[in-house]
Amino acid sequence: MMKRLLNFFLLCLLLQGCATISKNNPELTLKPQGFIAPVSHAPIAGRKKSKDANLDFLEVYDPWDAMNRNIYSFNAQFDRVIYIPSVDVYTSVIPSPVRKGVTNAVNNLNELKSFANSILQFNGHKTARAFSRFIINTSVGVFGLFDVASLWDLKKLETGFADTLGVWGVPPGPYLVIPIVGPSNVRDAGGSLGDFALLYYQMNFVYDLAGVEKGRTAIGIGESTVRGLDLRANIPFRYYQTGSPFEYDLVRFLYTKKRELDMEREELGNTPPGKPYLKKDFDVPRRNQAPAKK
Repeated sequence: MMKRLLNFFLLCLLLQGCATISKNNPELTLKPQGFIAPVSHAPIAGRKKSKDANLDFLEVYDPWDAMNRNIYSFNAQFDRVIYIPSVDVYTSVIPSPVRKGVTNAVNNLNELKSFANSILQFNGHKTARAFSRFIINTSVGVFGLFDVASLWDLKKLETGFADTLGVWGVPPGPYLVIPIVGPSNVRDAGGSLGDFALLYYQMNFVYDLAGVEKGRTAIGIGESTVRGLDLRANIPFRYYQTGSPFEYDLVRFLYTKKRELDMEREELGNTPPGKPYLKKDFDVPRRNQAPAKK
């Protein structure tokens, strides 16, 4: 009997203690305050951004946003499934010294592009630099396999038809993502077509000098493939490596700013060492707003 009374007494004390904790612990009695942290979601093609995610500083003139994002996603998949595995095979099979020679040879052929566009830009210094580099690397550098000109302090100043259009005053136009190629704009896309046309006639001239009559198409495909693999092998960027849901916006902004600074450098000529050519005013056109006319 005494044992039952003792157990009953202990049970009452336990229940009273629980009631006291439930009553005095504010975490158990505090009413919900209705606080909900804002959540930022990754941009989706065709969907407007949430006001909670203020990314205005990343905005550029991108009226084809939905299409560009879809192409960006396609490029990421192509890069992951085809391009990068092919580059891995290329870098694994071809020794580093040979790859370096290929890079130098491609850069040497690109000097002709820089030479032609420097003339169109009325830039005598760059014209002389491109011509000198091509002559030195083609002769002393064994057809461009060795970059002797850089060892002689004649650094590369590469330029293309997109830069020429910019120097002529052609505006960049809307932002554009090109399949496989990547970020661009309307002006740069047109410039790339001009560079491709020049490369076509340039390689046909090389084939004529080498006496190649048959199989030019197959050789051209092989040459373009090697160019593409060599180019991608020297670009460290990998899609979605940042882990940011706003990678598209960031890449778009960085490309636009880089090209803006490139064009200012072209307009200023050769910037002396230690004197940056950065603009103080980063006035980037908004997505749905056309660039202001100067």
